[in-house]
Amino acid sequence: MKLPLEEERLISLLIIQEDIEAIYSLLSSERDPVFSLEILPYYALFINECQNYMGINEIPNDIAVQIKDIRNYIKAYTNGYRKTSKKIKNADTIQDEAFRRELKFDFPKPWTMHLNMGTYWTDDGKMIGNTQHIAAYLGIDDVFAKDIGRKQRELGYQIGVFINSVRNGFSKAILSPNSHRTDKAVSLTKYFDLNTNKENVFFIDNFSKELNLLYVHLLCNINFVKYVLRPLFTNNSTWLFRIEYIVTYYTYLALKDLKNHCDNNNDIVLTKSGIEDILKLGEPLFQSKFRNCMMHYNLAGYDVLSQEHINSPFYGIVETCFEGKSYHSYLSELRILSDRITDYLESRFDFSKIILQEL
Repeated sequence: MKLPLEEERLISLLIIQEDIEAIYSLLSSERDPVFSLEILPYYALFINECQNYMGINEIPNDIAVQIKDIRNYIKAYTNGYRKTSKKIKNADTIQDEAFRRELKFDFPKPWTMHLNMGTYWTDDGKMIGNTQHIAAYLGIDDVFAKDIGRKQRELGYQIGVFINSVRNGFSKAILSPNSHRTDKAVSLTKYFDLNTNKENVFFIDNFSKELNLLYVHLLCNINFVKYVLRPLFTNNSTWLFRIEYIVTYYTYLALKDLKNHCDNNNDIVLTKSGIEDILKLGEPLFQSKFRNCMMHYNLAGYDVLSQEHINSPFYGIVETCFEGKSYHSYLSELRILSDRITDYLESRFDFSKIILQEL
């Protein structure tokens, strides 16, 4: 039985409020600088979709544009492999030139001996971020520019003001929900620098720079959520559930684009069986009706809510969309797919020769 539209709109607001509590808990407790950079796309997703749903514009226009760009970078590698390759090459070139300009003497510049990508790792050796991806979604053309700090502080300030303002508005009308936080905190202190212009022991296949870097970016995205963000929340956090879904889905799409490119072109030769297994496993999990409500807040009129399942976790949206499959069963299947993707991506690298350093 369908719910009245007013009840569907109320549930949209309740989900927004639950997301605010989860995000506010992170803003209130996490001070690690790498974490603060890596989490930005998911803060930007919330702010952009919250403003769209509520029809408000509480953020200065230049910051709002930046937040939208950061939000869109969540799906940056899913517009077909050729476009993705160009985007990755451009980000690499921008960083390469910035580091080249910092060399004290001109004569070594043509040798391309400089390091031009920093990668961030957990203490147990999981790569969870890199400087080229971060600079790309922040729109940074020169990492050595003097006004970078000021611009990013303003971005962080506006994010904090928006979250606090909307949260306070909800608290006056609706009892604050549980944020489902654990007592863990983030500390990311390991790094490893790369030179993407040279053959590198890190990359095990003789692929193009762009394909190797695509694997780096995809692995960083999915590992950050899996090894850094997930331990901060319980399995009942629907904000975490939606972030896991979104990252897994867009990684899945990027691999699908890569396979489609290989099927129709001869410029990349790779074994496709691993990708094919991932696509087969993931296909039942991603349907458009469900995907829409994972990215956006408007649930009214989309037939994703029903009276029968309304008291289930996440308001029964999973059960309604997937013929009664429970929230926790779906979450388990999503994480199995995520693990399979991680295994495939990690198989593209040789971690044995990586010696991590302290930030």
